[in-house]
Amino acid sequence: QYQSNRMAPNNGLANSNSKPTKGESGTTTILKAGTVESRGMGTNINSKQVISDQIQSFLAGEGQASPKAEFRAFFTVWTFVTRLPGPTWVDHHPGYLMRGMAYFPLSGCLIGTFVCVFFDLAVYTMTLPLTIASVISEAASLWITGAFHEDGLADSADGIGGGWTRDQILKIMTDTRLGTYGCAILLLYIIAKVELIQHSGESIWALGECSGAGPAIIISHTLSRLTAPMLVKTRDYVDEAGPKYKFYSFFVEAKHLVTWHRVIFATATSFAVAVLAYGVTNALILIGGVISAVAFSGRYAEYLLGGVMGDYLGATICVTEVYLLTILTLLTQLENHKEFFLDLVAQFTQFQNGSLTYHALIDEIHSDDKKAALFRFAAVGVFTTIWCSCVGHPPVFVRESVAANEETSEIRIALANNTIGEQNENPPSTLDGTLSNEKVDFKSRYDAARSYLDSLAKPVGSLGTLEDWAARLAVFQCSSKPTVEKVACLIFAGDHGVAKDKSDGGANCSAYPQSVTQKVLEGLEHNLAGASVLAAANDVNLRVIDVGLATDFGSTFGAGNVVAISEHKVNGGTENFCDGAALSNIELDGCILAGRKETKRCIQKMQEVQLLVFGEVGIGNTTSSSALIAALTGEPAANICGCGATTDRVGDENIILKKIKIIEEAIQCHSASQMINNPALALENLGGAEIAAIVGGMLEASERNIPVLVDGFIVTTAAMIAVLM
Repeated sequence: QYQSNRMAPNNGLANSNSKPTKGESGTTTILKAGTVESRGMGTNINSKQVISDQIQSFLAGEGQASPKAEFRAFFTVWTFVTRLPGPTWVDHHPGYLMRGMAYFPLSGCLIGTFVCVFFDLAVYTMTLPLTIASVISEAASLWITGAFHEDGLADSADGIGGGWTRDQILKIMTDTRLGTYGCAILLLYIIAKVELIQHSGESIWALGECSGAGPAIIISHTLSRLTAPMLVKTRDYVDEAGPKYKFYSFFVEAKHLVTWHRVIFATATSFAVAVLAYGVTNALILIGGVISAVAFSGRYAEYLLGGVMGDYLGATICVTEVYLLTILTLLTQLENHKEFFLDLVAQFTQFQNGSLTYHALIDEIHSDDKKAALFRFAAVGVFTTIWCSCVGHPPVFVRESVAANEETSEIRIALANNTIGEQNENPPSTLDGTLSNEKVDFKSRYDAARSYLDSLAKPVGSLGTLEDWAARLAVFQCSSKPTVEKVACLIFAGDHGVAKDKSDGGANCSAYPQSVTQKVLEGLEHNLAGASVLAAANDVNLRVIDVGLATDFGSTFGAGNVVAISEHKVNGGTENFCDGAALSNIELDGCILAGRKETKRCIQKMQEVQLLVFGEVGIGNTTSSSALIAALTGEPAANICGCGATTDRVGDENIILKKIKIIEEAIQCHSASQMINNPALALENLGGAEIAAIVGGMLEASERNIPVLVDGFIVTTAAMIAVLM
């Protein structure tokens, strides 16, 4: 199951037990399955209440702070990143490994000491050339670490270089095979290290004034490993699929064990080693270099991967090693660089005050190779930046992972091992078996369907969002050949008090008068509205339900062929939420029940609905939806509001500003602190009858395992509330 033996001791993670048990070492907690397999979940959480019970159990049990626990954490790291054995009472429990992140720099210092001994032996004792000594030291480094971080560097290079989407990048990174990008970057990395070490020269050991290759090797190994605890603490951790997912996916929750105290300890250790070798000033420069590397690497990881992962941490350590060796090389030539910089500043100062002409400045730069090279580099950089800014490029496509916190099964490993070309015309039996297995959670079944689609004779992800829809439908219908022949569309309509004219007690929030709501329903009743035309063209069963029109639609059209009047209708529409609650508690319950009943009726009438589409009609409901999102998330109204229904494509900025003011007044009128964790209260205070009905319909559909198409701002707001309820 694992890529190497050093991951094997924690096989207990594979077991599914109802309570913690002991591993072979007699000390390792065995975590039940499902604890560690929620790929894509966010880990930037600080509240102890939302941290896994397994983590809290670990901290309250064998993971309690003690000298023995700290020794175990250190040796867990030591045996994890090196080939050297540890005490028999140490295994690879990921809880101790994460706590041991504090000792990554210390382990790096010991590794660097081991490596530099080989360099000094080759130079001083064997009198070999510096290049050969550098090669020997690098070989020693690869041996003692088992090329552990280099493996991450290669996997990251293959994924980032070969993947076009985030999903592809993550999938390639979990592939244990070595690709073109991995080979190329490994070759460049080793050549760069060997050359920089060779250029450092013979080791000179003097407290605070060291120089040469030996001290540089120790410092680069020490400080580069400081990036790991810093990145794990400050960035989201992306769960890893593939052969190593059982071990590494525990990091998704266990990352909370990397506290700021441990990051500070790791930083202090790194700084102390740097001071002993190079003095305070140079140590501060080196630590600053590490912090800049962490900042750049972290932002790049979030943009590209959504966070950090094991392979990416290893890649960062390798790149930072070369970065630190480069800094140390530059520091040996500091005086030359300082003189060059001051001369350059002096020339530009002369140019600014007029004592040096433009042509003379160009001649000066052209005649000096250093300045000419710097000028060319700056010109290319500026041109490239302008080109990318003007021409642009598509952002990294992110396929949002489906939220699932249920327990997963062994099928995920089998799916991760599927390869292109192994599929027949029909799906493999394991796919149908997985889709119909009630014990396998939604996320794992979804991944099964996506893995099958990726294995077909086509570029991965080439069908875009269609593949996402196909996979979701396959899960809902428990079939590898999903269909959407029976589709129903339910449109709920209601008026909002906040959209009334000010003379009628409203806030006049929309560009359209409230009477437009009934006009739209008239179009739907006569099959003239856009939804009517689209439904007829696609053979979709359409039904419109009045749950809160301000007018009596039924008195005009009677029962209606398309539009129906709900028995739970909020007569007269909702109240102006700037003056009080939009809905009473009874009205809210009635609207949710109306949505449930209509959904149930639709399902029973069509016998087997394969997809439900919800829609809405109601002037002012974008204002209501914006207010709901602002109340439930705490997000400022200015970040949410748009024009809503407008009379032109551009929209009126004054309408947006008016909406923002209305929403801010409404939230201030109600108890914002109570609504943020209470979707029912928010819906009662700020919602609309049609929004509440859609929430009820979605809840009913979810209980009946029927997929719902979520489209549009108002329906998306209802979906968010349904999830929170």
